[in-house]
Amino acid sequence: MKCHLSAGLFVTVSFTIFGVVTMLHAEEPSPPASTEVNAVLQPYLDSHKIAGISTVIADKNGNILYRNLLGYADIETKKSISENSTFWIASMTKMFAGASLMMLVDEGKVRLDDPVTGYIPQLEKWRVLEKGEDGVQLLKPLEQPVTIRHLLSHTSGLTGGAEIQQVLGNDGIPLAARALSSVTGPLQSQPGKKYAYGNQGMNIAARIVEIVSRKPYEEFLQTRFFTPLGMTETTFWPNEDMIARLVTPYRLNPSKDGFVRGDFGYLKSPLNDRTYRYPEAGGGLFSTAHDILRYGLMLVNEGELDGKRYLSKEAIHVLRTEQTGETHVNYSLGYHLRNGMFGHDGAYGTDLSVNPDTGLTAVFMVQCSGGHQWEARDAFLRTAADVYAKAKTSR
Repeated sequence: MKCHLSAGLFVTVSFTIFGVVTMLHAEEPSPPASTEVNAVLQPYLDSHKIAGISTVIADKNGNILYRNLLGYADIETKKSISENSTFWIASMTKMFAGASLMMLVDEGKVRLDDPVTGYIPQLEKWRVLEKGEDGVQLLKPLEQPVTIRHLLSHTSGLTGGAEIQQVLGNDGIPLAARALSSVTGPLQSQPGKKYAYGNQGMNIAARIVEIVSRKPYEEFLQTRFFTPLGMTETTFWPNEDMIARLVTPYRLNPSKDGFVRGDFGYLKSPLNDRTYRYPEAGGGLFSTAHDILRYGLMLVNEGELDGKRYLSKEAIHVLRTEQTGETHVNYSLGYHLRNGMFGHDGAYGTDLSVNPDTGLTAVFMVQCSGGHQWEARDAFLRTAADVYAKAKTSR
């Protein structure tokens, strides 16, 4: 038996089906803003200390509990901060050097206490600069080898950057040449004796990653972390679209009634130049809040995300544990340690902090060149921990 629908009934049924399908495919509502986070951060915008802020608070399952978007990505054009804003994450880049070496440790290809000269023999020429009793500067032999652990924990004795970078730029020379150039600048202390924060150790560590993996450092990061984690907009070379979404750095002006526009002078321009710009493993990456959250979720889940393991639980334990030897600074291997959380921040105020014990992942993204970013970041992290605990209790 055939069934015939009238034109009117056909239209009614069609629209009903269309409505059901539309509802099924409707986008999930955006995560709410936290009123508590707004309350502690808004004063920084009102006082012209920070122009724009993007924050995310998530649980270990990837549920975004709160997302706060405040202020502007560009004051002059009145362009608001958005979920898609791009940030220079600066020293947050160091996290990936530490994670890359720990991945190779997991694979049995390196050990943290391996001498660096086992991978780069030319560094046997390293000497330590010391002052004699008469004030004369002397070059002394190393009392112990510089190890991979020393490089990643800022206890190698290296200066902040290689001398050649002062001439050619921080990102103007390949990692291979940058590592060798460190010989011309003597170590400032015996390995393992002092903590001195800087980028040179991270760049040498990244060169070791290249040597062991037989891949360019940027390719290692792309294939081992960025692509599988879905970090589609984390790169040393932001494309034109990312640059168009790049948040402008600002600082408070001298009269304290407005902003002064900053720049990204640490890196060479144009930022998308792959011919004359090279990876800066200590501070060269650009990223988004989405991508940093993805990386944080891997960390908070003890090295695993979406059924794929990136780092062993043992490796995560190392990254959560102070590694600076007798100096006892709250730092591991490319990761800051604070208040039970670990992660890293960047020069203009970007920050990732995770706590595997509670499941909290907190992302704080600003571009402030004036110094107020740290006070704001700390206020956010305190508030994030509070609202996260309340959210978990109420669920």
